[in-house]
Amino acid sequence: MKAKDLMSPVTQYLTPEMTLCEAVTTMREIKRSHGLPIKGMLVKNERGTVVGILSIKDILAAVIPSYLSPDISIFSWENMLEEMTARAADKQVADIMVKKVFTIDADAPLMECADLMIKKGVQRLPVTDGDGNIIGIVYIRDIFDIVADYLSKGGQKDGTC
Repeated sequence: MKAKDLMSPVTQYLTPEMTLCEAVTTMREIKRSHGLPIKGMLVKNERGTVVGILSIKDILAAVIPSYLSPDISIFSWENMLEEMTARAADKQVADIMVKKVFTIDADAPLMECADLMIKKGVQRLPVTDGDGNIIGIVYIRDIFDIVADYLSKGGQKDGTC
């Protein structure tokens, strides 16, 4: 199986000038084949060049500072969250997106996709055609589902783990 066999097509992108609020709204509206919202999107500039990727992890990091201690539970989480999201809502996608986007060729085997995802610590991998254009994305969840199917079939003689 190759990247092109498992990839989901990419039809929508974020822009660097979008606010975090606009990006979140866009991400929540787009659904994958399983019906759930996507967890990350590619970012294209006005020239149509992919300049980054924004994930829910990046959004959470922009809203909730890493220096906050879990010991602050004596304060009202709701009030803090409301204040933190209000401050982050107008940040631009360009300010928080990951600018280094790793890609994989459409004809690359899934083992190569999985290896790159693990080594680079990414959850989604844009798939390129022979001209370097992004034509889809392979998600780590989809690779996991294939691995899980093989594990469950080969774990025991009765087909269970």
